[in-house]
Amino acid sequence: MAGAHFAQGLFFWLCLTNVTQLVQLYLYEGKSLPPEGTVLLLLEGVLRVAGLSLLLTMLCAFLPRMCRLAVAVLSGLLVLVDVFSLIHYHSVLDAGLLQVILATNPQEAVEYVATQGDDILSLLMVSLLAGAVFWRWRRKGAIMPVRERRLPLPHSPQCPFFANRRLKVMSAVVLVLFAGSACHAFADPEDSVEKLPRNLSVGRLAVNLKQSYDENRSMAYIDYALASQPVEILADNHDIPRIIFVLGESTSRHHMQLYGYDLPTTPNLSRREQAGELTAFSSVTSPHAGTMAVMRTLFSFYDNDATGMWYEYGNIFDILRAADVRTAWLSNQESSGFYGSIGRTLASRCDEQAFTSHLAHTIDLSERYDEEVLPLLDDALADDGRTDAEPRSDFLVVHLMGTHEDFKRRYPASFARFTAADELGGVRDDAASRQIRAEYDNAVLYDDHIVDAIIRRVEDQDALVIFLSDHGEEVNDVREIVGHGDESSAWQRDIPMVIWTSAKFRANHPADVLRIQAAKERAWQSDEMIHTLLDLMKIRVPQYEKEKSLLFD
Repeated sequence: MAGAHFAQGLFFWLCLTNVTQLVQLYLYEGKSLPPEGTVLLLLEGVLRVAGLSLLLTMLCAFLPRMCRLAVAVLSGLLVLVDVFSLIHYHSVLDAGLLQVILATNPQEAVEYVATQGDDILSLLMVSLLAGAVFWRWRRKGAIMPVRERRLPLPHSPQCPFFANRRLKVMSAVVLVLFAGSACHAFADPEDSVEKLPRNLSVGRLAVNLKQSYDENRSMAYIDYALASQPVEILADNHDIPRIIFVLGESTSRHHMQLYGYDLPTTPNLSRREQAGELTAFSSVTSPHAGTMAVMRTLFSFYDNDATGMWYEYGNIFDILRAADVRTAWLSNQESSGFYGSIGRTLASRCDEQAFTSHLAHTIDLSERYDEEVLPLLDDALADDGRTDAEPRSDFLVVHLMGTHEDFKRRYPASFARFTAADELGGVRDDAASRQIRAEYDNAVLYDDHIVDAIIRRVEDQDALVIFLSDHGEEVNDVREIVGHGDESSAWQRDIPMVIWTSAKFRANHPADVLRIQAAKERAWQSDEMIHTLLDLMKIRVPQYEKEKSLLFD
């Protein structure tokens, strides 16, 4: 019966050490669902953990004893890592964190352990206690003795794990229900059979290792392709000391007071426009209704009519580096995973890069408000790497989470100003729909606060701030849809674009101010942004086309 004890113990150990997966499921999805939805979600999570644990236990019957022990030990170590990661990063271990760990040098590792010493020591004490309990069980014979080399095969009638009739029935029920969950993953477009292994920490580690390897290999090729693009400066008369490009997310100009919306969602930007500091462009659209497609075009010569791959074209960051303009990418978005890959690639072309999180979007559980990017900006503004005797010219990109779904995660409670009672527009008048619109408007209000906070940091400098959203969003505005991704929807492609100029900028660059103001009503698409930036900065390269600049007159 020692083998039966081991198999049963391994199964329950795997289930126990994957409770963190259920915690993640609740925090990431369950909190936003009604109670009955949360219960069903967690039940499916429990079923998947139990089903995968059972399958892995059965697989271990084919493996030598040391391999079975290795699985148990690895699962135990991973739960400690997951608990630590949940406490500090609001996420279990994912590909983004794994890439950071693999890229950490010994000195950085020592410094990190020193700063997190108390928590690490606590987890080590817990692990030692668990190890002592494990050893005590082993001494009592609950764990398979050393002489036993292999369990009978799972299909064998003599298999210890299935020696008990009750266990046979329970195992069969778990496997049948797990098979049903797998079939659901096939049918659900939001789910995927490929994601099933992630429900077990050991499987998630294997998937993350493969993803990290694939991403690094892909990144290496793209970086090589970008670096291979020639940069030839034909003329360089840049005279703007500091440009901050604020890249928003999923913000519709149709929900901005600045553009005539009936709720006061942009009090700060509206005030600055009335003071003559800010120009709001009324007819700017995005080429696509999704972040990935827009990011390919925004900072490169790869526009909507281009052929080939985006990384086969020149980009603004390599051009500015050649023109001795310092560049930085400061982001509150993910730096890894499917949605973070282009952002990380563009960031790598800059002199400096900093992210508030190294998590993939699909696994990040925290409400990382955009105010977290402000300290990164403060550091970049305080240390530009140049002496006072040298002329300074900076181009800083600040990438926000903006008003991306889930809207109520985008702002702190102090910005929950609008309620369902305030929402009178939209095609649906039910309370739930109006509440969603209120949450979106609160996210826009917070976005206005963040952009204004960025402006305040350079108010006394010769500086210019551009704010642009990657694409728009529908919130039951003209049809019953909440979200983006529909290329045919004008509402999802109508975006805000504003340019703020400081008093010093207006005094030193009056001709530029006139050109900006003259273009206020011009119809223009953001995939030509690189031409506008080069026009504004007075830098010329062979690929530049003046007719594509928003400021062309």
